[in-house]
Amino acid sequence: MSETGSLYIHVPFCIRKCGYCDFYSIEDQDLIPALVKALAGEIRLRTGISGKEGSDPEKSLEISTLYFGGGTPSLLPVRAVESILETVHAAYQVRDGVEITFEVNPGTLDASYLADLRRLGINRLSMGAQSFDGGKLEFLTRIHTVEDSLKAIEQARKAGFENMGLDLIYGLPGESPADWEKDLETAVRFDPAHLSCYMLTIEPGTPLYSLAEKKQFTPCSPEARARLFLKTSELLEQKGYIHYEISNFSRGPGNRSRHNSNYWNMTDYQGLGPSAHSFERPDHGDPQRSWNVSEVNTYIRMVEACLLPLEDREILTPAQQKLERIMLGLRTREGIDIPCFNRDFKEDFCTKFEKIIPRLEDQGLGKFTDQKPSGEKFGNLHFRLTRDGWTRLDSIVETFADRIL
Repeated sequence: MSETGSLYIHVPFCIRKCGYCDFYSIEDQDLIPALVKALAGEIRLRTGISGKEGSDPEKSLEISTLYFGGGTPSLLPVRAVESILETVHAAYQVRDGVEITFEVNPGTLDASYLADLRRLGINRLSMGAQSFDGGKLEFLTRIHTVEDSLKAIEQARKAGFENMGLDLIYGLPGESPADWEKDLETAVRFDPAHLSCYMLTIEPGTPLYSLAEKKQFTPCSPEARARLFLKTSELLEQKGYIHYEISNFSRGPGNRSRHNSNYWNMTDYQGLGPSAHSFERPDHGDPQRSWNVSEVNTYIRMVEACLLPLEDREILTPAQQKLERIMLGLRTREGIDIPCFNRDFKEDFCTKFEKIIPRLEDQGLGKFTDQKPSGEKFGNLHFRLTRDGWTRLDSIVETFADRIL
């Protein structure tokens, strides 16, 4: 029988790479047709389909979510998107009501393109607005303007996208709480179903990292970052959003990103395209993660040679599994499912971490919660971080890791 999971498609093309981005992308859009053809080839290799025979239900993944990420997926011609979707539907078992998310850059859109995406069955947009402040967009070297974002939001609404998320970045050098609050207030005014608010990280190998090394700007301090994070959580919850993951907020439970939630719940997923990662938990044996080669031409050549474009894979040790369960769980509002942890790892969570949990509780950084309805005799006990605990997530995870590894 097939497993239920998610499918991710990496579209590695950008008009211009942003100075803070460390995801794999290139600017040569002439390779789009070859990449689309190679994606279809990788799907055939992974699922065993040939021609128009359809997929083998014993092999293919049952898809509950599909996500086009990048790069900039909205650089794909509509016909290319349609072709990819046709191949996916032929090869995988696509569930009714599947969530199909498409990342878009406001500087690459028009009304016709958005209407075509909706016609093709795309039912969720993730729009990389990043900011409604022109100075911030310039610092981030985005290709779009504030006006582009405002226009794209209006056009997306007219195209019928009710489930639309906005991505925002904060924690830029010199950014004050008032600056950031203005950005948030502008975003909330459009009543998006979802908001992803990411702290700016200065990753090695990026142009922004080089500028920081040359002391051309002073990064936001840890204390300022914590204040901005708390301001974000407090303001958006006051506006009716659920802070369901450390960087993500939804207008009600139904508007959570189902795709990303599958990642945090360690559900099986397949990644297609250069640099994409996959994760699977076989019926027998330990979970394993694999990842594709991170170069478009190499990826295309391998698929043309009927080779899966894998760069490497790893089997997760029991220690890695425990740590990932804790790390991902602590990122979420629900936290770590303790009965599930005890069952899967054959040890008691509270006993294992008896020196860590009381300290987190005493400091107001963590707490136990009961996730089941109060009418039930026994609840499903979880341990989660508080809002203050989330500001110290990395150091808290390190404390758990020291006990595991």
